Amino acid sequence: MATVRIGIAGCGMAGQKHVDAFSLLGSIAKVVGVCDKDLDLAKRIGSKYSVAVFSDYLDLLESGIDLFVIATPHVTHHQLAIDGLHHGTSLLVEKPLASSLAQAKEIAALATGKNLKCAVGFAHRHRSEMQDAYRHLRNFDCGEIVYMTDTFWLSGGEKLPEWLWKGSEGGLGVLGYSAIHRIDWQGWLADSRVTSVYANTNMSGLYEGSIHGVVVNLMFESGAIGTVVGYQPNVNVESPFINTVISGSEGLMNIKLGKSLEVRTEYSSYVKNVVHDNQFVSQALDVVNSIIDDREPCSSAYDGVHSASIVEAIIQSAKDDARIDVMK
Repeated sequence: MATVRIGIAGCGMAGQKHVDAFSLLGSIAKVVGVCDKDLDLAKRIGSKYSVAVFSDYLDLLESGIDLFVIATPHVTHHQLAIDGLHHGTSLLVEKPLASSLAQAKEIAALATGKNLKCAVGFAHRHRSEMQDAYRHLRNFDCGEIVYMTDTFWLSGGEKLPEWLWKGSEGGLGVLGYSAIHRIDWQGWLADSRVTSVYANTNMSGLYEGSIHGVVVNLMFESGAIGTVVGYQPNVNVESPFINTVISGSEGLMNIKLGKSLEVRTEYSSYVKNVVHDNQFVSQALDVVNSIIDDREPCSSAYDGVHSASIVEAIIQSAKDDARIDVMK
């Protein structure tokens, strides 16, 4: 395959980042079409990048693309993904892969059955500070991972898509929009699966039924323990708070997303600042190369299934006020 032809559904904030990222890959990738239910928005993006515009994603799928990028509201992911796979296209689906574990499993099974790639948009894995942290941890520079802690207080409001604050469209709310990233990268950094969770979250939500905060304890197969504590209300706030601390048996790691990586051990310590980074470009390159090289992408459909299993367990735990095992 000389050039991977790409179609993108959804021209909101994430969709525009994907169009820009794939457009920077040179001859190995070409964005050939975009679509959005807001046709005027799609036309503006199409004009900016000189690509075809579609009002219906099925027409985009019929145009002969190799990769279908789904950057639409969470509740739409399942249907678009299934239709894309039935049209013989590989997928990049924004997280979460689907709004339920059953839907995520169906997508993963169909992709495997059709021998198509299905990547999930856990783009933060591709940040330089996360890649550096991953290498340190695989080299056991901080020893065995004992604890991982993620804390976030993020801005909402106009900085996030409007649909996220609507119960009918928001799906999993911030649990599926922001917290899921932390849940994913803890497992990826630890190279271990979550076995059980204990969680608290306001299930009634504050805005039309969506979930906007979570406190969760994660138990990993490796014996490591993780926590994710976060809140993202529908207000605009400058300088949001994001922090990841990894405690190892022989050292400590502090990741400040988009800013720096700090590593401290008995023998040395250093801070590496992030100068310039674009995780969407790195992710786009990985997905395109997974198609060209016929390999799994960095974050595959089965990573999406596992994260869906964890989210489902979190919701059940919050409802029952009990520790819940994560389905395999």
